Amino acid sequence: MREMSPTLSIGLPEISEEVIMQLAEDCEAQISAFILEKIPEKSIDTLFVSCTLDLGENQLDLDVQIEMSQLFDTGHSLDDLLQEATNFGVKWLENRLLEMKKA
Repeated sequence: MREMSPTLSIGLPEISEEVIMQLAEDCEAQISAFILEKIPEKSIDTLFVSCTLDLGENQLDLDVQIEMSQLFDTGHSLDDLLQEATNFGVKWLENRLLEMKKA
């Protein structure tokens, strides 16, 4: 089991709770897809990705947690892969928020 918990802070216009929940779900899907592009799905025993978004005063905090175990070694460092996946998720969310801000 592995966990990663970065925090992303970015200034935002007001967004609804529904939009925040959808962003969290989309972020989880993007991170999961990123991982599945890097290693064979059949090697994965468990994969759990959780993105929690907390809206404060004109600030949105992101907490990413990834738990993963493999059935067999694929030659990839899991720690490196999960850090890459977390960084990818943070960057994806940042880009998505900037797109929303421009709209």
